[in-house]
Amino acid sequence: MLRSLVLLLLLVSVLASSEARAEFYKWVDRDGREFITNDKEKIPAEYRHTAKPVEVREDRVSVGKPPVAADKKTVKSTEHKDRHGRGEEYWNKRAENLRRQIREQQDEHDIIVEQEKDEKARAKKGKKSGSQSARDKKKTKIEKKIARLKHELETELPEEARKADAYPGWVR
Repeated sequence: MLRSLVLLLLLVSVLASSEARAEFYKWVDRDGREFITNDKEKIPAEYRHTAKPVEVREDRVSVGKPPVAADKKTVKSTEHKDRHGRGEEYWNKRAENLRRQIREQQDEHDIIVEQEKDEKARAKKGKKSGSQSARDKKKTKIEKKIARLKHELETELPEEARKADAYPGWVR
């Protein structure tokens, strides 16, 4: 009797300990995409320090069983907002506005470069035209503005978004 009791206890303890509990980890890449894995080694090295354990809720996990509807209520997923309540659309508009300004300035720059080429072609033919220094000043001013806008788009805006806790992919 004692032997069968010990065997029964041993069997129960083996079955109880065989319930495996996997840990899951979640991380977000530089484009704002979420990833989940149960193997910490599969997380890219650059994101391992930001990976967070995911709480596994038994009522949300189903293996081999069809999902069970809770109360037939639909859960409205809330869109991620930054610390100031601004979403992806705000950051996309900011980035697109800067890109548009850069394109406009680049178009003006291209016009001035074409004018310089025309001027050089006329100079070879012996015809003179004026206002070279004014064009050079305007060209320099446009180049500085393009550089400032690119810096704002590539450095300042992503930094501002990072500080506001916006997803990095929103400004790309």
